[in-house]
Amino acid sequence: MRKRRKRILKNIGMLLALAVLVLAGLFIFRVRNVTVSGNSRYSSEQIEEGLLTDFFSRNTLCLWWTYKDGSIPDTMPYLESMEIAVNSPFSITVTVTEKELVGYFDTGSYVYFDDSGVVLEITDTIYSDIPVITGISLGEVTLYQKAPTESSSQLRTILSLLDLLNYQGLTAKEIRFSDNSEITVTIGYIDAILGQDEYLEEKVANLRAILDTMTSTTAGTLHLENVTGKNEDIVFSPSDEVIEETETETETSEDDSSEESTAGDTSTLGGAATDGSAAGTTDSSGEDAADGGAGSDDADSADTADDGSDDSADEADDASDEVVSTADVMAFNSSGQLLHHVSIQDGVVVDSSGNAVDGCYVNEDGNIVDAYQNIIDPVTGEALNLQ
Repeated sequence: MRKRRKRILKNIGMLLALAVLVLAGLFIFRVRNVTVSGNSRYSSEQIEEGLLTDFFSRNTLCLWWTYKDGSIPDTMPYLESMEIAVNSPFSITVTVTEKELVGYFDTGSYVYFDDSGVVLEITDTIYSDIPVITGISLGEVTLYQKAPTESSSQLRTILSLLDLLNYQGLTAKEIRFSDNSEITVTIGYIDAILGQDEYLEEKVANLRAILDTMTSTTAGTLHLENVTGKNEDIVFSPSDEVIEETETETETSEDDSSEESTAGDTSTLGGAATDGSAAGTTDSSGEDAADGGAGSDDADSADTADDGSDDSADEADDASDEVVSTADVMAFNSSGQLLHHVSIQDGVVVDSSGNAVDGCYVNEDGNIVDAYQNIIDPVTGEALNLQ
């Protein structure tokens, strides 16, 4: 009996000592200094307040143990990840990764959401390089809840399109939905009409390939609504508005203006002639665009026939053999259509059926020049005059 009592008293003493140590740890290991890194939109104070919410979360050891697996407290749904490092009994470092904002709605305030469609911010601040979604009716917006679009399928379409654009490395300024749910994506000065929610992957892939052939200042409308991934012809309608701005800028130099007028207005915006004669304009039958390309060279050749006859003959000989491409070479014709698999045969630019392409010609370097004055390597398909 006496030994049992001693053993019980010993166990009680150990438990009391352990309890004292635990209580001492709870009161001594208190977070007094928090260093936050990795945050940009959310302040260090906001993250600290969301992390240290009660007595136990303010204990250094309890806090580390709770979130050592990388979990995130419910008070901070705007974080993608979080790591806690204990520097001392009184100091911790919190390294966070904020969730990415992929788009926003303009409802008077700017409603930003992540790649799951969850609303992360409602603010008066516009962040750069994040597209605005227009033409969508929203219900009552609640922070950290799904964006209340008219239907879940509509939100899925938005998120899917944003994901495809991101995959292709494209940053849109606006994604616009019409009354009949047709989609238009604005990138730079280009409005790409995608049409209905179908074949979006093929349409965005074509959009990426086409933009690679254009300069950053090319302006106009791309019609991708009928694309299904089967190399359909794609029509590009150039914009007069940006072309007029460029003409106004060139007027600041009298010498340059004089040279342009004597050269037949050959200054370009993204490859399109600034006099409006580029292919695809509504008042052009296609001949004007061709004149803006091969025609200008013909005029120069006529003026210098005596001096350049030998060079022309050499160029014809060099281009007489068919150029075999290792890529899908694309070029715009005089009607504003983007043709796939163009090549050079007998010194002439031809389509996949072997027919001559209006508005395209072969320059002295053996490269293809299309109706928008894009210079294209006939073997690799690379645009050589991108800015």
